[in-house]
Amino acid sequence: MNKNIIPTIVILVSLFLSSCKTKNPEKKQIEVSKEVKTEVPNVPKEKELILPDYTKQSVDDKLADKIKTYITTVFLTDGDLRVIAKDQRKFQLYKIDLNNDGENEIFVNFMTSYFCGTGGCTILLLNNDFEMITKFSVTKTLFVEKILQNGWRILMTKSEGNWKELVYKNDSYPSNPSMVKTTTIFPSGHAEIMFDEDYSKPKTYDF
Repeated sequence: MNKNIIPTIVILVSLFLSSCKTKNPEKKQIEVSKEVKTEVPNVPKEKELILPDYTKQSVDDKLADKIKTYITTVFLTDGDLRVIAKDQRKFQLYKIDLNNDGENEIFVNFMTSYFCGTGGCTILLLNNDFEMITKFSVTKTLFVEKILQNGWRILMTKSEGNWKELVYKNDSYPSNPSMVKTTTIFPSGHAEIMFDEDYSKPKTYDF
């Protein structure tokens, strides 16, 4: 009787040990797979991507749409638009209150060879109703001083290597900086800088 019981016990113990060996690897495999799943790469979301650091006065998409309409329907003729290549129909804007009346005036800087030369590009100055104040020719970076003269802020720019002071008079600023008398005055540290890629990077729009 004892001889029969012993083999039976040996078989049962062997089955139990075999069962334990098959279960443990599965448990370890599951635990490892769980650990792998938790190691998710830290990928930034689309809205967290860094945007270009444009100066805030040059970014206004709704205003840009109005300027586009003004350029294509009022300022330029159909002949102008036929000549200007589509990939060169670009402009920049800068909004600023020049006469302290609580409303922004708008500078429009063209970025096309049709309006640009070695001395600079055409820049428009419009009031809040899109009426022309000044059409500047061959102009580069503009500095807007805090000081007012004749009720409007003084503008400064460099033309042919010389500094020019642009003073508002008779409802307009001087349209051609190269014709303005050279000044020995330099822009102050309080002046706002417009249309400079290094100091006040503007956003560029299409028209």
